[in-house]
Amino acid sequence: MNIELAKKILSFHSCRNDDINNPKWKNGFLGSLRPFQGKIYEENFKEIIECLKTLKIEIKKENIDKNIVSDIISIIHLTRIWVSEKGILGENNLLTNKQTKYLLTWVDIIESCFMYLLEGASEEAFLDYNDYCDNKYF
Repeated sequence: MNIELAKKILSFHSCRNDDINNPKWKNGFLGSLRPFQGKIYEENFKEIIECLKTLKIEIKKENIDKNIVSDIISIIHLTRIWVSEKGILGENNLLTNKQTKYLLTWVDIIESCFMYLLEGASEEAFLDYNDYCDNKYF
Protein backbone atom coordinates (compact mmCIF):
# COMPACT_ATOMS: atom_id res chain seq x y z
CA MET A 1 0.00 0.00 0.00
CA ASN A 2 1.32 3.46 -0.86
CA ILE A 3 0.67 6.76 0.92
CA GLU A 4 -2.08 7.99 -1.40
CA LEU A 5 -3.96 4.69 -1.24
CA ALA A 6 -3.69 4.66 2.57
CA LYS A 7 -5.17 8.17 2.71
CA LYS A 8 -7.98 7.16 0.37
CA ILE A 9 -8.79 4.01 2.36
CA LEU A 10 -8.91 6.01 5.61
CA SER A 11 -11.30 8.47 3.98
CA PHE A 12 -13.67 5.60 3.19
CA HIS A 13 -13.44 4.14 6.70
CA SER A 14 -14.26 7.57 8.17
CA CYS A 15 -17.09 8.19 5.65
CA ARG A 16 -15.38 11.44 4.68
CA ASN A 17 -14.82 10.36 1.07
CA ASP A 18 -17.23 11.97 -1.40
CA ASP A 19 -17.62 8.74 -3.40
CA ILE A 20 -20.61 7.47 -1.40
CA ASN A 21 -21.50 4.96 -4.11
CA ASN A 22 -18.24 3.08 -3.61
CA PRO A 23 -18.84 -0.17 -1.67
CA LYS A 24 -15.85 0.71 0.52
CA TRP A 25 -17.79 3.71 1.86
CA LYS A 26 -20.82 1.64 2.87
CA ASN A 27 -18.80 -1.32 4.16
CA GLY A 28 -15.99 0.62 5.84
CA PHE A 29 -15.46 1.05 9.57
CA LEU A 30 -18.08 3.77 10.16
CA GLY A 31 -20.21 3.02 7.11
CA SER A 32 -20.92 -0.50 8.34
CA LEU A 33 -22.29 0.98 11.59
CA ARG A 34 -24.91 3.15 9.88
CA PRO A 35 -27.30 1.71 9.19
CA PHE A 36 -26.13 -1.13 11.40
CA GLN A 37 -26.64 -4.56 9.85
CA GLY A 38 -25.82 -6.60 12.95
CA LYS A 39 -22.15 -7.27 12.21
CA ILE A 40 -18.85 -5.59 12.95
CA TYR A 41 -15.80 -6.24 10.80
CA GLU A 42 -12.38 -6.83 12.30
CA GLU A 43 -10.83 -6.58 8.84
CA ASN A 44 -11.80 -2.87 8.76
CA PHE A 45 -9.94 -2.30 12.02
CA LYS A 46 -6.89 -4.16 10.71
CA GLU A 47 -6.97 -2.20 7.45
CA ILE A 48 -6.96 1.08 9.40
CA ILE A 49 -3.87 -0.10 11.28
CA GLU A 50 -2.21 -1.02 7.98
CA CYS A 51 -2.97 2.51 6.76
CA LEU A 52 -1.34 3.94 9.89
CA LYS A 53 1.73 1.77 9.28
CA THR A 54 1.95 3.13 5.74
CA LEU A 55 1.40 6.71 6.92
CA LYS A 56 3.74 6.65 9.94
CA ILE A 57 6.32 8.90 8.26
CA GLU A 58 3.57 11.31 7.14
CA ILE A 59 2.12 11.42 10.66
CA LYS A 60 5.53 12.22 12.21
CA LYS A 61 5.99 15.27 9.97
CA GLU A 62 5.89 18.74 11.47
CA ASN A 63 2.94 19.66 9.22
CA ILE A 64 0.62 16.68 9.01
CA ASP A 65 -2.11 16.40 6.38
CA LYS A 66 -5.31 17.62 8.03
CA ASN A 67 -7.32 14.91 6.26
CA ILE A 68 -5.37 12.15 8.00
CA VAL A 69 -6.13 13.73 11.37
CA SER A 70 -9.79 14.28 10.51
CA ASP A 71 -10.24 10.71 9.29
CA ILE A 72 -8.67 9.13 12.38
CA ILE A 73 -10.44 11.45 14.83
CA SER A 74 -13.78 10.85 13.07
CA ILE A 75 -13.37 7.09 13.35
CA ILE A 76 -12.50 7.29 17.04
CA HIS A 77 -14.97 9.97 18.10
CA LEU A 78 -18.02 8.84 16.14
CA THR A 79 -17.60 5.22 17.17
CA ARG A 80 -17.50 6.20 20.84
CA ILE A 81 -20.49 8.52 20.50
CA TRP A 82 -22.59 6.00 18.57
CA VAL A 83 -21.78 3.17 21.01
CA SER A 84 -22.56 5.27 24.11
CA GLU A 85 -25.86 4.89 25.99
CA LYS A 86 -27.32 7.93 24.20
CA GLY A 87 -25.77 7.08 20.83
CA ILE A 88 -27.56 5.66 17.79
CA LEU A 89 -26.27 2.15 18.49
CA GLY A 90 -26.29 2.18 22.28
CA GLU A 91 -29.67 3.82 22.83
CA ASN A 92 -31.36 1.40 20.45
CA ASN A 93 -29.58 -1.64 21.90
CA LEU A 94 -28.32 -2.64 18.47
CA LEU A 95 -24.99 -4.03 19.67
CA THR A 96 -24.21 -7.06 21.78
CA ASN A 97 -21.91 -6.59 24.76
CA LYS A 98 -19.18 -8.38 22.82
CA GLN A 99 -19.59 -6.08 19.78
CA THR A 100 -19.43 -3.03 22.04
CA LYS A 101 -16.30 -4.38 23.73
CA TYR A 102 -14.57 -4.95 20.40
CA LEU A 103 -15.54 -1.62 18.83
CA LEU A 104 -14.29 0.29 21.86
CA THR A 105 -11.12 -1.80 21.97
CA TRP A 106 -10.44 -1.15 18.30
CA VAL A 107 -10.81 2.62 18.62
CA ASP A 108 -8.67 2.60 21.79
CA ILE A 109 -5.91 0.80 19.86
CA ILE A 110 -6.27 3.15 16.87
CA GLU A 111 -6.11 6.17 19.20
CA SER A 112 -3.06 4.87 21.06
CA CYS A 113 -1.29 4.04 17.82
CA PHE A 114 -2.04 7.47 16.35
CA MET A 115 -0.89 9.27 19.52
CA TYR A 116 2.43 7.41 19.55
CA LEU A 117 2.97 8.09 15.84
CA LEU A 118 2.31 11.80 16.38
CA GLU A 119 5.05 11.75 19.02
CA GLY A 120 7.46 9.93 16.69
CA ALA A 121 7.37 6.72 18.74
CA SER A 122 6.95 4.27 15.86
CA GLU A 123 8.17 1.25 17.82
CA GLU A 124 5.66 1.75 20.64
CA ALA A 125 2.82 2.68 18.29
CA PHE A 126 1.87 -0.84 17.34
CA LEU A 127 2.48 -2.67 20.63
CA ASP A 128 -1.22 -2.78 21.60
CA TYR A 129 -2.14 -3.92 18.11
CA ASN A 130 0.47 -6.68 18.24
CA ASP A 131 -0.87 -7.78 21.63
CA TYR A 132 -4.38 -7.80 20.18
CA CYS A 133 -3.28 -9.96 17.24
CA ASP A 134 -1.46 -12.30 19.63
CA ASN A 135 -4.60 -12.61 21.81
CA LYS A 136 -2.82 -10.87 24.69
CA TYR A 137 -4.83 -7.64 24.76
CA PHE A 138 -7.80 -8.75 26.88
